[in-house]
Amino acid sequence: MRGKKSRPVRGMNAALADGEAGVGEILPARRPRALWQLGAAVAAAAACTAATAVTYHAIANRSISFSGEVTPAHTYYLNFPATGSVQTLLVRPGDHVHAGEVLATQQSSVAAANLQAARAAVAADTALIAEDEHPATDPNTAAQDQLALAKAQSDASSAQGALSLVQTDTASQITAQTTAISSDQTTLTDDETRYTQSCGSSPTPPTTPPTTPPAAPPPHPSPSPVPTMTPAGPIMTPLTAVKGPAAVVAATPDPALCQNLASQIDRDAANLAQAKAQLSGLQSNTQSQVQQDQAALSQSQSVVQAAQAQIDAQGSALTPATLAQARSQLATAQAQVAADALALQQTTILAPADGVVADTAGAAGDLVGPDGVHAYSGPAAQSGTLVDQQPGVQLFVPTPAAGSGTADENPGTSALITVYSSPLEVTAQLPESQMTTVHEGRTTSLGLTSDGRTLTGRISQILLDPARVPGATYYDVTITIDNPPSDVLAGMSVNVTLN
Repeated sequence: MRGKKSRPVRGMNAALADGEAGVGEILPARRPRALWQLGAAVAAAAACTAATAVTYHAIANRSISFSGEVTPAHTYYLNFPATGSVQTLLVRPGDHVHAGEVLATQQSSVAAANLQAARAAVAADTALIAEDEHPATDPNTAAQDQLALAKAQSDASSAQGALSLVQTDTASQITAQTTAISSDQTTLTDDETRYTQSCGSSPTPPTTPPTTPPAAPPPHPSPSPVPTMTPAGPIMTPLTAVKGPAAVVAATPDPALCQNLASQIDRDAANLAQAKAQLSGLQSNTQSQVQQDQAALSQSQSVVQAAQAQIDAQGSALTPATLAQARSQLATAQAQVAADALALQQTTILAPADGVVADTAGAAGDLVGPDGVHAYSGPAAQSGTLVDQQPGVQLFVPTPAAGSGTADENPGTSALITVYSSPLEVTAQLPESQMTTVHEGRTTSLGLTSDGRTLTGRISQILLDPARVPGATYYDVTITIDNPPSDVLAGMSVNVTLN
């Protein structure tokens, strides 16, 4: 009898059906891992953790560089407080100077004469007060009073001489400056005529607006009044058509020639404006000096009157009011001595600190005042010229002026002497994100971009006044250079790295 086909046995009994493992077969347990395998896994995990920590530390502490610039400890711009001619200029750019060293001198004859007259007035007032407080009873009293009167008259004569000297000096300077203005005006007119003749079909060249001459000093009782010379009339008039042979113009003007003539007219206008500005400053300074000398003369004449009154009052008792008036005159004379001594001292420029001369903007004979030397701003500052229209290297640095900034409105001024004081430093701007790690005394590496050298330095100052730009805030940091080489100059670029 054929047996029945057996059904496949599943589950726990599958292994018992025909001796083969089935679905529900129970396999033997796996062999446990060896200890060395567990140790290797732990070591690999530890190495990965250490590498991650080292990488994070390196990223967090990597060196960050910033741009910086070599700067002097301080920059001094030196000028004479009063307007006058430079007598000597004793330094040149690159000279090393020491504090107190004489750098330049100004003509001081007028200041010296004023000081002498003021000292004489003090001596006369002192003698008069002594005589008033202790009247002499000896027979020589009259003779002494006469001597005091003679001395007071001599002092008044000295004051008159000082006034005459400044009048003569300023008159010659005004005459010379007026002559220079006339010469500049003639040159400008000639160049405009050439432009009209050669470029009649081109646009009319720019002209300078008329200027009003500065006011002259007020009249005074001195026998030698200061002449006031001002430019006559407007500077320029509109160009008119040239008649006769000069009216013949080339059919096709040369563009290069016309451009050069237009540039020359701009320079002529700038020179004329500069000369007029110098004349205005000279006349203003003259008026102030004349008033000062007139005050000194009036004071000396008051001393003469007091001496004469002393002679007239011999034998009369002096009242307290008379003594008080004499003391007031003495105090005024002493104040004038102090002012004149300061004015004489300020005719000499001394080096304010040890350092190096960075620039000089004048020479002996130049007219220098509190604003410096009137400087020609060059063709780069003139609108409409070829230099202004094309980019590139410019030999003249334009000086910005108030208003529209044109050369005829303000020719610009430059300091007579510029001094960089020692030692050199590095100034860098750091973003606010780095300020938490910056402190005074932190060492830095300074890489010179000029030759690749690396210097060392330390942060010496942190300025807390922020510099804000859209989206960022920076702080200025000053770094002292350790043993700076002699060939490192102010203005060099530096890459600053915080160590």
